[in-house]
Amino acid sequence: MDSEFRPFTILNLTLLFIVTIGCVGWALHAMGVWGNTVLEREVFENSYQYQEGRKAEIATFEAELAEIDAQLARQDLEVSTRSNLEASRAALRVRLNAAKKRAAH
Repeated sequence: MDSEFRPFTILNLTLLFIVTIGCVGWALHAMGVWGNTVLEREVFENSYQYQEGRKAEIATFEAELAEIDAQLARQDLEVSTRSNLEASRAALRVRLNAAKKRAAH
């Protein structure tokens, strides 16, 4: 009776092994550990287009900050409008600092 179930057990173990190896390989590739993912990311971040995109993003944020500062300089703003502009300026500064850190990396 043992010999009748043995091929079925070996087949199950073989399939389990193949599926496990496939899942581990896929997970490693998805994380960038196996394959060229990490290398491709480094090449992409060092590319001219990526660097210029970062510079353009920073310039856009700085222009928006200058525009908000010019609006805040007006004395005839309502309290709610001034509050909204100050909140926008604070959020924009956070985004600008994050963009500068990404560009420096």
